[in-house]
Amino acid sequence: MFRLQTTPQDQLTGKAAELFAMFPPQLGVPEPLRLLSASPGLVGVKAAAIEYYRSHADLGFELLAAIRHLAAKQLGAPACVDFNARLLRAAGLDDAEIAALPESGGGFSAAERALLAFVLRALARPEDVTGQDIDALRGQGWKDSVILDAVAHAADMQTPALLLRAFAD
Repeated sequence: MFRLQTTPQDQLTGKAAELFAMFPPQLGVPEPLRLLSASPGLVGVKAAAIEYYRSHADLGFELLAAIRHLAAKQLGAPACVDFNARLLRAAGLDDAEIAALPESGGGFSAAERALLAFVLRALARPEDVTGQDIDALRGQGWKDSVILDAVAHAADMQTPALLLRAFAD
């Protein structure tokens, strides 16, 4: 499955074992995390990032899954697209709603859909982000810290996409 030696889930210890145990068996552990088991240090870094977003006051589970799903589609990371689609389905969205993101779909508010669309544009063309874009999001109630966190979360999808292309068989 991978070109690098990874650690089977039943042999993981510490933070890695805790992180992998978070994922219910019906969803499984995402492929990029299984790859990261080749480096205990990177698993720890990823665990800290996941914990940060899990407890985020303004970016909920569904919105974060939508950010990852859309970013993975844009970056060409099919394993991440599929996994996050499963998360969105578990949150109650159907396939048509998932396909309609970010324009519509699910119970996302207009402000959330605007943030999703902005995140995709920032990921695709960061040089085109303007102060007017940020002001528009502020006008919809988004704080600067949340705007940054949302775009950073999408940008973080570039790493697993690249790692899977490099190390998956």
